Amino acid sequence: MTFIPRGLIVDMDGVLYRGNRPLPGLGEFFAALGCRPFLLVTNNSLVSAQDCSRKLAAMGVAVPPSAILTVSDATGRYLAARYPAGSRCQVLGSTALRAAVAAAGLVLVSAAADVVVTGLDTGLSYPALAEAVRALAAGAGFVATSFDPVLLTEDGVAPGAGAVVAALRACVPAIPVCVGKPSPAMFDQAASQLGLPARDVLVVGDSLASDIAGGRAAGARTALLLTGVSGQADVCSPHRPDLVMDGLPELSAFLHTGWQPGGIR
Repeated sequence: MTFIPRGLIVDMDGVLYRGNRPLPGLGEFFAALGCRPFLLVTNNSLVSAQDCSRKLAAMGVAVPPSAILTVSDATGRYLAARYPAGSRCQVLGSTALRAAVAAAGLVLVSAAADVVVTGLDTGLSYPALAEAVRALAAGAGFVATSFDPVLLTEDGVAPGAGAVVAALRACVPAIPVCVGKPSPAMFDQAASQLGLPARDVLVVGDSLASDIAGGRAAGARTALLLTGVSGQADVCSPHRPDLVMDGLPELSAFLHTGWQPGGIR
């Protein structure tokens, strides 16, 4: 039976663009979507949906912020569903993450928190880290946007959001909940926002360990694009995608024709 997805969940960096450079076929891909619902997702906790929308607009593609789910927004929704309004939250992370947590109804504090939330924090200070350790030691909840230990930058490798998690776990035996990819939590939120069961959704990404593993865990079909983190030689990993594609032009073609499940080239 040919599978044609009813909706798509699409990673951005490494799939739609690399840095500030659009990848080939970007405009044609959005044209090929037609009226099919889609949601763009990112594990980058430094950016807001508005930031991503403006970036795509500069590349000639109009995507409203409502069609973009950042890990910061996903984390805010996760917290809102599990912590009552007014709960005290210490955020080790960006302005975008702090805004999402505040929008979820939690009160931002610098000490004695009910829950500690970690993201990529480029201005992390020792006093903030110490207060987070004390809160976790006292039994505060522990929520992370990502376990990615490193971040690839123009200057080379830098500490990622997972490095903040590792620093805290080196001090206290607290086990964090990860909201971002590859946790199925973010994909479940995305499918729910699309109004579709995960089995009818195609998750598109460039990372086997993040996009493909998370999509599979959520029960969605998956497509790996060979334009980013993972290459053809990695496809035999445990996180086997339903389809491997060279890039956006091939994805656009398959949106019109569909494919036989399991048809990995």
